[in-house]
Amino acid sequence: MEVSTFTRTALPLTTLAFFFLAMVLPSIRLRRRTGRRAFVLHQEANPFQRVIGVTMGLFMLAVLVWSVLYALLGDAGLGIWQVPSALRWSGWALVAGSFLLIVLAQMQMGASWRIGIDRERTELVTSGLFTLVRNPIFTGMLGVVSGVVLATPSAWTVMAWGHYVLLVSLQVRLEEEHLLRLHGDAYRAYAARVGRFFPGVGHLHARAREGQVAHA
Repeated sequence: MEVSTFTRTALPLTTLAFFFLAMVLPSIRLRRRTGRRAFVLHQEANPFQRVIGVTMGLFMLAVLVWSVLYALLGDAGLGIWQVPSALRWSGWALVAGSFLLIVLAQMQMGASWRIGIDRERTELVTSGLFTLVRNPIFTGMLGVVSGVVLATPSAWTVMAWGHYVLLVSLQVRLEEEHLLRLHGDAYRAYAARVGRFFPGVGHLHARAREGQVAHA
């Protein structure tokens, strides 16, 4: 099967599966387990968090629209670059692996998983995948977006990738400041030894003062 033919079916199905398995299902699971809502992007007092939340929502909508347009128009209609098929298939492999990473990390977070920064205290998770990186869910999401770029390479998807990397970087720094305020020395020590998105990369200085993020 040609990769373009596979992508016209797989991309919209993968997008729907992502929304259900990585957002809807974990939200339902959290609600049943704790009675709390998973979506808390609107709760953070910092207005910048709300701006990021709205922008991420628009990004997800754009992904859905892109998936539908690709199913309808294919490569020619969206200006997909002509690259080796192996590169595009590798994108799908990255999407699949990253998707599994997200689902596993969400399960390991348990009752601490949220979409956004919760006003209520959540436990600090440092086991499982979180022994390797501090933000395995975001690592997986970056992997999914990167895989989609490889599977449907174009000027549009490359620009979207850069936009998403910026959004995630800003969101993670807000969450790090929140966790420093919430968990103090425990998070400071954890962040000093575990990388942000990749093992060994993006440590925080152990001497960073509470509420401040100092980057290694």
